[in-house]
Amino acid sequence: MKRIVLSAVVVVPLFCGGVTGQDGADEWQKRLAELDARFLPALAELARFYDVQQDPEATAFFCECALGFGSADEKLKELKKKWQDEVYYGRVRGGKVLHDTSPIERRTAELGRQYRALVDELVRKGTSQEGISDAAKRLLHDAVVKSELARGAHEYVQATQRFNELRFKMKLRAILWDFEGSRALILGGWYMGETGDYRDPESDKGSFYYTADVETAKGGSVRCPNPRLALSRIADEIRSYALAREDLANPDSRQLYLGAWTAGRSFSTISLYGIPSIDCRPDIATPSTRYARATVAEERDNWQDVEQTIKIADKRVIVVHYPYEGEPDAPYAFGDGKKSEHGWADPKIRFLRRCGLPIMLRFYTDVKLTDVKVSFRKAKGSSVLVRLYLDRDPRVALYNLPTVLILPEKHLDPSTEYSVQIKCKLNGVPFEKKWSFRTRAN
Repeated sequence: MKRIVLSAVVVVPLFCGGVTGQDGADEWQKRLAELDARFLPALAELARFYDVQQDPEATAFFCECALGFGSADEKLKELKKKWQDEVYYGRVRGGKVLHDTSPIERRTAELGRQYRALVDELVRKGTSQEGISDAAKRLLHDAVVKSELARGAHEYVQATQRFNELRFKMKLRAILWDFEGSRALILGGWYMGETGDYRDPESDKGSFYYTADVETAKGGSVRCPNPRLALSRIADEIRSYALAREDLANPDSRQLYLGAWTAGRSFSTISLYGIPSIDCRPDIATPSTRYARATVAEERDNWQDVEQTIKIADKRVIVVHYPYEGEPDAPYAFGDGKKSEHGWADPKIRFLRRCGLPIMLRFYTDVKLTDVKVSFRKAKGSSVLVRLYLDRDPRVALYNLPTVLILPEKHLDPSTEYSVQIKCKLNGVPFEKKWSFRTRAN
């Protein structure tokens, strides 16, 4: 997973035992434990509630939070595995966005405010001349994560569902929110939101807000320091970029790392996400691994084919493209005409915000891509001038996978249908793909 920054418009244990000291850490631990005693049951209750509602993303989220914060409830472990099975086998696709979030907010919003009050108190003490002990800092880090997840639990569920809504339309399996990876992004976002340091150069390790999670966040996330971007809308935000959405198209992705920090001193809101490519469940093959096998006998009754595949020699290869076929409201400008992204070396692409929506087609296998020809035009009109980029192109930091990236030189027209045609050879075998999409209204 590469490091990407979108330009701005502007597990510890549940209870940290044995914490005592002159700085009042023992009292803070007691207050944190009192909040935890209400938070964990609420998380377990919500997990069971959304399991009954047959909501995979919400159930998995609350299971992950409860187990991540120390619950030993075996039933929650069973619920988590149940929905992972359904999602990873493709029997359930998710992507139905939760509209009534009141059951979540009633149980978590006030806890979020109380956790945040404790965070603010610890920060005031820690940044004073007196400072706080290492034990109190551990309590602080625990409270930071809990305050954010309690505050925005409904947003995290909706964000995951919107990622899956988009992946469903791209013919990909769902992904589920992961506690450990997201915890690191929340702590990294806390540092970035408070200090303003969200780029790749060396971090201020002497900062009160610094933890090792900052390096994890910088090394493996897309960062969006945008005060107008709601966390629940992050999947929609990245549609208009090229590199920032690469992980979204990965058929082998199973987990979503997602974290945010709000009301920071330097950034009022900073959101971070990452979609790693890892097995996660070695007992269930990832799609590209499964399709690449010459014969498939095991899991025959469980596995549901959902991806778009083609045959190369004796192997099935996954093909993914964005915009997706028939998309009715695709962005018409790179970064919505307002922002750019890191990872471009082409001096002529310095002003990405003048370009149209980037169009990408990718093959998830190791094949040689040659003789590439592209056509991009209005469905009822003339051709559109574009620049063509392939994997290993020094002008842009694409993943090392057979990739065709088309970048229109100007913004596309709103409310207009466009058609794409790509011809190439894969290991010498001819391939052709045609599809169309429509841009959204201005």
